[in-house]
Amino acid sequence: MKESRAMLKKYKSVNTGEVALPVCFSHTEGSYIYDADGKKYLDFTSGYGVTNSGWLRKEITDAIQDQLQKSAFAPPWLPSGEAIELSELLLSIVPGNLVKCARAIGGADANEIIHKAVIAATGKKEIVSFYRSYHGGTHFTLNISDSMSFRLPDLPSGKEFHFVDPPYCYRCPFGKCPDSCNLECTTAIEKLFQNKNIGCFFAEPVLGSGGVIIPSQKYWRRIRELCTQYNVFLVFDEVLTGFGRTGTITASEVFGINPDAISFAKGMSSGYTAIGAAILNAELSEALKKFEDVSATFAWTPLSCTAAKKNIELILKEELPHNASAMGETLLRKLNQLFQKYLPMNTGEIRGMGLMIGIELVENIITKIPDQKLMRKILITAFRKGLMICASWDFQALVIMPPLNISEREVEEGIKIIEDTLKELAILPVHSIEQELPNPIITI
Repeated sequence: MKESRAMLKKYKSVNTGEVALPVCFSHTEGSYIYDADGKKYLDFTSGYGVTNSGWLRKEITDAIQDQLQKSAFAPPWLPSGEAIELSELLLSIVPGNLVKCARAIGGADANEIIHKAVIAATGKKEIVSFYRSYHGGTHFTLNISDSMSFRLPDLPSGKEFHFVDPPYCYRCPFGKCPDSCNLECTTAIEKLFQNKNIGCFFAEPVLGSGGVIIPSQKYWRRIRELCTQYNVFLVFDEVLTGFGRTGTITASEVFGINPDAISFAKGMSSGYTAIGAAILNAELSEALKKFEDVSATFAWTPLSCTAAKKNIELILKEELPHNASAMGETLLRKLNQLFQKYLPMNTGEIRGMGLMIGIELVENIITKIPDQKLMRKILITAFRKGLMICASWDFQALVIMPPLNISEREVEEGIKIIEDTLKELAILPVHSIEQELPNPIITI
């Protein structure tokens, strides 16, 4: 690790960026990430759920090179053919009630644009979002994210931001189980909606950073009913769930819900360029016209549009959502077997949708107290054995999100490393890596 450590020392001297592991990135090949010392790691993270179509796809790099011969950038006030084609493609894969695209440079930017459209349409500035949710790093998106759970900056805010408990069935505050649930968790939401100043409900359809919390279809149908009844816009933040991650192109499709707006980023370009999108219904898109252009200068350049379009075409052509569903089912089944075999008293719940899987680890299954030390041991040991996996931001759940083109052989390889890791737990000492890093290992 000599080269990586030297690079890390240099990086820390010149950059404030996060350092989660004692290695530096070098390159990728297939489903593997290589560090600066040449060691390879099977990637079960997709770089925070970004590389949906896989790492270093020649089809995309070729399209980027071709576009560079024309233009990488265009003046933001001039429409481009690449932007038109991308818009048409996006509108073809979202619910039919969404009719216009607004360009963005990332997920937080897309959420900001949707918020501006809501204000323009309603004049209402108050917002409801989930505890345990994350929506981006801008001032606005941090205010609608759970700053306390995830150690985010607690920025000044007014009374316009309201939080509600997500439908976290494993830790239901009402003591219910799915069989006895009457959606008691929606009561607080309806009460907030009776406040006539609520303009929108911002929600991840599946909460990623919170530990892959998966609401039921019944839950989302009730929320859709409440939003319609109280004239509140339902916004789905699909930055993490979009483009095949949950087994369909959008999580909206999984749940059979038509939100009033969707934000995209991450898997939209699979990391080849920075890009995001706000997809709006007719009322919000018309309202946004009240403003001058609220997009960023570098949003939707011809280069980023070309990369995103080719990426989405690959996802559709190769039926990667279907592969995510199939490989996700395999992973869920085998992970349940392994954790029940080796850690039956410490495995709280294993839940997943497509290739978005959360494994909740506890001190024991009776108290359900999260076991962060055990989680770190698993993460660090698996990393040493050549497997990169994530954790929820509060280290309450392991998070597994491989690229959507992961093969059955690579799934088996990852499962083998996880089994070897669990076998070793009983004799694993506290290693130096744990002592060196205050917050070691990747969180989403």
